[in-house]
Amino acid sequence: MNTLKRIMIGLDLTEMDETLIRYTAFLCSISQIEKVYFIHAEKSLELPDELVASFPQGHLPTDEKIKEMVEQRVAQYFSPGSPVEVEVEVQVVEGSPLKELLHWSKVKQIDMVLVGRKLRLRGSGVLAQKLLRTGRVSVLFVPETAEPVLNHIVVSVDFSDYSMMALDRILHSALARPEVQITCLHVYQVPTGYITLGISYEDFDKRMQGFAHDKFEQVLAQFPGLAERAKLKLVKLDDEDEIGELIVLEAKRSRADMLVIGAKGKSAAALFVLGSVTEKILRNNSDIPMIVYKKAKEEIGFLDALLSDE
Repeated sequence: MNTLKRIMIGLDLTEMDETLIRYTAFLCSISQIEKVYFIHAEKSLELPDELVASFPQGHLPTDEKIKEMVEQRVAQYFSPGSPVEVEVEVQVVEGSPLKELLHWSKVKQIDMVLVGRKLRLRGSGVLAQKLLRTGRVSVLFVPETAEPVLNHIVVSVDFSDYSMMALDRILHSALARPEVQITCLHVYQVPTGYITLGISYEDFDKRMQGFAHDKFEQVLAQFPGLAERAKLKLVKLDDEDEIGELIVLEAKRSRADMLVIGAKGKSAAALFVLGSVTEKILRNNSDIPMIVYKKAKEEIGFLDALLSDE
């Protein structure tokens, strides 16, 4: 089963686009993606009359000119006869980039949206964060330094339904090819309540590790063939540690080419509450391509009322 057939890439006409287009071509070359939509949203496509009058008659309308520019960039990797054979469509739309991405991802039944994760390039990254908070579509964040390689995937696993969903989705996306190494990263913390049980900190720590190994054995039983290519990595969270920073640090130590997590949906009211593990990971990760899988059936109510212009 391939759960990654239709993807959408948000472009902003900066240097980040080159990285996104190149990385998209790489993903298409190693999976069975069927359709790729490249989309650019402008708040306004209108130009001042006095500026238009200074150009020769017959110039292309703004949206057509931008589309032509994007198509030229895309053609470098997706032209007929290139190694990547996939249907491609370029769209230039008017409106809030966030609203347009959410709207068209729903209309086109998109499985995943790709957005850039900037470190030094121009841009605040606010769009990517809002897309993560408000959308119900899965998102792949591609850092500006991302290289087209995928040999090792780290999946953050807490053994919840959401992390199991993320593991299942990546395993069935065709990205996790048989030769790709899988590491299930489990971060645990010894609760202060252990002192009420009359055992030492060390003993309780060992019990929690044993519990994690037992749960991992159940995971291996759930996903046949995973045992030959996957391992469990346990990391203890100390009081002074920040979980998002720790997960990213361990993914880097493991030389991960991709980090995968499953995000729990939120109600509309909860969108104003920051500090989820997912957001903490994103805030600390500027180097590793990261997929945030969401359950498509988890609707967020009153979405339009919560979306503000970029």
